[in-house]
Amino acid sequence: MTTTSGLSVRLTAHPFQRIGAFALSSLVHRTRKNLKQLTHPLELTEEDLRSANANMTRDLERTTDIADSKGPHGFWLGASYLFWPNCPINTTNRKSLIGQGLKDKLAAWRHLPENDTVVDARCVLCDHPACGFYGKRDVPLTESSSYRNTTIPTHEGMALCRGCLLSFYALPYGCAIWGGRATALHTWDDDLLRALTKFQVDQTRRHAVTGAPPGTRPSYARQLAALGRLRGYEERVTDGVELMVFTNSNKEQDLAVHAMDQPATEWIRDLPKPSLHWLGRAHRWEKVPGRSMLARNLFDLPERVIPAVSHFLRERALGKGGICAQTPLLSATCSDYATKVLQVSSTDMDQIDQLAARIAHVLNTEDDKELKKFLQARKKLTTLRAWLQRQSVERTLRTKESDPFITQRQWRLLFDAEDRVFLHRDLLFIGVLNHLHELKPSWRGHDHDDVSTDDLIPDADLDAEND
Repeated sequence: MTTTSGLSVRLTAHPFQRIGAFALSSLVHRTRKNLKQLTHPLELTEEDLRSANANMTRDLERTTDIADSKGPHGFWLGASYLFWPNCPINTTNRKSLIGQGLKDKLAAWRHLPENDTVVDARCVLCDHPACGFYGKRDVPLTESSSYRNTTIPTHEGMALCRGCLLSFYALPYGCAIWGGRATALHTWDDDLLRALTKFQVDQTRRHAVTGAPPGTRPSYARQLAALGRLRGYEERVTDGVELMVFTNSNKEQDLAVHAMDQPATEWIRDLPKPSLHWLGRAHRWEKVPGRSMLARNLFDLPERVIPAVSHFLRERALGKGGICAQTPLLSATCSDYATKVLQVSSTDMDQIDQLAARIAHVLNTEDDKELKKFLQARKKLTTLRAWLQRQSVERTLRTKESDPFITQRQWRLLFDAEDRVFLHRDLLFIGVLNHLHELKPSWRGHDHDDVSTDDLIPDADLDAEND
């Protein structure tokens, strides 16, 4: 057995390790620092890392004099059940060890040797000489049958170096902890991950002292918080984000990943506030706030964003108030989303818009009877096809127009584009209402601005926090 010196951190392919590595930059300090004052994890010295370990150990030390997680200083005890349920300070005889007994166990658990002790193995994450083998006690989800990829039953665990081990110890600081779950935001964009993690570390440390903010959480609160932070980031986003919700408790080991790809991440970050506000309003659904449904869709069902807007505009058009006054804004927002996020080609968008303009001219009569017929026809595939066929016959027999009402390509986009036909139809419908809105003032509704605070996604001011 040999030893090597030099305690350092490397960024690996493990999302939890990466989050923890960036958290270590903040944990070097006992108090909050600006992002510019923090050292990049790759540049942290051995002294920095030992300081971070001491600060984390000091936080856990506060739990050694309490019986449960409900009282003062109980935050980190509750967190330990979630991250390290089998660690030495969570033994079955904990109450008999309160005080010095737990302090001694904690010190032994979190003690870092002066050197890496090579155990005839290399770190499975960074290939640095390992200092030992670690399992569920130290690394979340290591022993879950669903997520294991480096250990086998009865084995001591995965080989880790001191730097990667410390990163896993720092992981809880980079997570929002509530509802029996930890929530972490990960991205392969290192600059974004650095800003997001630093923001979360500051928030977690604050909640550990003051407790979580009072009040009930909205639906899809985790997705909402993630969107707010992305909105507050002002640099270019070079990769997507993963919202990771997990638990390592003994009751269950679970991981749910909600992913948003790079185009969607960049798009939502750049979306102007008026567009975002009305997009949230369009997503309002029964008792679920619009912002919550929008957050859910952007992370889990991105193809549902445009149908939600289409449904909202249809309901407004069927009402007595006329076509929604915000139709041009929502139409432009949906077109931008379709091309940048859903990758609808600009050529296809042009074809859909040309057909929408022709339909709008047919519907632009003195009353809204033709519009109501179209609104009913678009609800089903067969009735929309029949409506378009009738208009094509009318155009051929009763006008001198040489161009067809609907081209072969436009027909294929609506009825023969595999899984995109419903998207194309929604874009067509939104385009029709937008052209009607432009054609005649009498079509334009005078709906009041009924966007409520429940529809708005507040921006987390990452720059203010990180300056």
